[in-house]
Amino acid sequence: MDDGVARTGNGASARPPRVRFGPFELDLCARELRKEGRRIRLQEQPFQILHMLLESPGEVVTREDIRKRLWPDGMVVEFDHSINAAVKRLRDALRDSAERPRYVETLARRGYRFIGELDAPGRSTPVEPVIQMPRRGPQLRPRILLPVVLAGVILMIGLGTIYYTRWARAPETPQALIRLDVELGVDTTPSSQRGTAVILSPDGARLVFQSQSKLFSRSLDQAVAAELPGTEGAQAAFFSPDGQWVAFFAGNRLKKLSLQTGKVIEVCAAALGDGGAWGEDGNIIAASNVYLSRIPAGGGPPTPVTVLAAGEIAHRWPQILPGGKAVLFSAYSSMTGLVGATVEAQSLKDGRRKTLVRGGVWARYLPSGHLVYLANGTLFAVPFDADRLQIFGTPTPVLDQVAYSTAWGSAQIDFSRTGALIYRTARAGGGLVTVQWMDGSGNTRPLLPVPGNYLSPTLSPDGSRLALTSAGDIWVYELGRESMIRLTYGGGHGNPLWTTDGRYIVFRATRGMLWTRADGAGQAQQFTESGSQQIPWSFTTDGKRLAYVENGSTGKTAIWILPVEVDRSGLRAGKPEVYMQRPYPTRCPMISPDGRWLAYMSNESGPYRVYVEPFPGGGARRQVSDDGGTYPAWSRNGHDIFFWQFDQHHTKNELMVAPYQALGDSFLAEKPRPWSGRPLAVFSTTRSYDPAPDGKHIVALVPADAPQEREGRVVFLLNFFGELRRRAPLSLH
Repeated sequence: MDDGVARTGNGASARPPRVRFGPFELDLCARELRKEGRRIRLQEQPFQILHMLLESPGEVVTREDIRKRLWPDGMVVEFDHSINAAVKRLRDALRDSAERPRYVETLARRGYRFIGELDAPGRSTPVEPVIQMPRRGPQLRPRILLPVVLAGVILMIGLGTIYYTRWARAPETPQALIRLDVELGVDTTPSSQRGTAVILSPDGARLVFQSQSKLFSRSLDQAVAAELPGTEGAQAAFFSPDGQWVAFFAGNRLKKLSLQTGKVIEVCAAALGDGGAWGEDGNIIAASNVYLSRIPAGGGPPTPVTVLAAGEIAHRWPQILPGGKAVLFSAYSSMTGLVGATVEAQSLKDGRRKTLVRGGVWARYLPSGHLVYLANGTLFAVPFDADRLQIFGTPTPVLDQVAYSTAWGSAQIDFSRTGALIYRTARAGGGLVTVQWMDGSGNTRPLLPVPGNYLSPTLSPDGSRLALTSAGDIWVYELGRESMIRLTYGGGHGNPLWTTDGRYIVFRATRGMLWTRADGAGQAQQFTESGSQQIPWSFTTDGKRLAYVENGSTGKTAIWILPVEVDRSGLRAGKPEVYMQRPYPTRCPMISPDGRWLAYMSNESGPYRVYVEPFPGGGARRQVSDDGGTYPAWSRNGHDIFFWQFDQHHTKNELMVAPYQALGDSFLAEKPRPWSGRPLAVFSTTRSYDPAPDGKHIVALVPADAPQEREGRVVFLLNFFGELRRRAPLSLH
């Protein structure tokens, strides 16, 4: 007789394959966590920790036990940080709190304990689907199904406009939620993962989507999409309030396109375009050059709106709230990665700012009266007063497996004002990388095999240590000891650069640059101070001069040379001098090993290209990259120059190498060739590789995720506002 308890071979009872506590059920066979029948996304490491806690409820599970379970066989990883992150993800999934735990209690310096009450074996838990779907009838062929589905979508959206007025709240009586899966017939995977690949017009009647690095438009009452000319390289597109224009970022410019005439107009220069919002007052709030700026939609210079707070490194993905009184945005403590990200609201009148959510990104206020945001692929909703900038109650998960980028915090989801939602699904976020050794034949071997949000890998002068950025802080990995040392805390740091003697590391901070000892002794010290972002790139061979870039408020950049002195107390900065200042972005100044040449990237003639000129003093320069080129680096042996090359449509991305020689005052580079056939991670803010001292290998960041298949399927949810009011009632408001 089955009594709901699993038994071992000798008749002893064992933990049942399903363990229930509170509203949760852990299915050990299916390896799933469910809440009231609804699957809760839980990654492998948090799942393993929960499994361990439930194996011994009420007993302490030590951090050492967790380490052995998660990373067996002596695998190298920074355990404390990784365990803390995994436990945090578990608590997020359980909606638990470290301060007032209901399920997982922390015992300082010891481990964790499960303190919840387990249900008796065999006790049933009601299971209800989140979305009631109609039973499928006869299957139609895709060519017949697509027009039918699109016609249904436009019909339902048309009916929705009867119930919803522009920026009005959803009706008090929720309408049934309807889900429609639609194949667009094209690849909608964004090449850069920055911004949403498919957006929905405010009235919900039109799609604009990215494909082949261009934009396409489709009215939902038609089955054919039309290419929008002049949109090559477009990303992070967004609609005007009336739905007649689409704005987008391309080629370090903010542009707008009329959907009636097809005319593309440049609005302004915009480096690092990370989203925008078009206000009813005719102004655009754009995330450009790491903070938000106000830009007239008709064109004009940007006016800064936000200022980076201590520990912050970027502001992204804005939304202007109704009435134009305030703006929502995401704040990050690292150029990539979501650790420490927050949802912020700032008044556009007096500049006062308020943190609404910690650990969330991509926030949007919806006419239903809710604030929604993304956390690890799950969409959460909470009642929100847009006038007082105040949330009410506890956020509720309302949608799972939303595709998102762990690197940039952008989500593949968009909303109309009529209650429609469109999104792409994914089992995990993109953007995680591993650190690998790679040779010119594409052979790799792991250096740091555990996936993470790593950036800016930089080998020490002797090649024995590796500095990199993770979650906004600087770390050093000692290759011989296979151990990690953390040099900074609090986020907002990046671009580590070794001094020539390997004793110190200079790096970017929120304001200016800092330096610290590479062995982790002592605290980071202020090196330079500036209201603008300063990025260190290279030292001269004698270590007495540093080339760095300073980003101006208008998106322009300048290359500076800084005298550096070293004494017993550490590093001291002299008076910097401008080396190169031009009206277009010029970045990544790399001084050659012999100190005679300066390589840099500039977009003065369209896409970024790599140039080399004599150093110091400048002179005749040579273009090294045939087409697009970014982030040059010199080989340590003084014979090759590397750079990342792409074409104007960003369909080709590969690491290139060009042998060179110097004849007198002339720099002669051979035709560049691909370094290897293996793909590397690509970031628009920093290098993802570093040449090794042996001249035969590089340290490379390699995507940890499997290559994405062509993805043209999107999901429509109609009457979504009514579902929100059912799931997260406004009675608390």
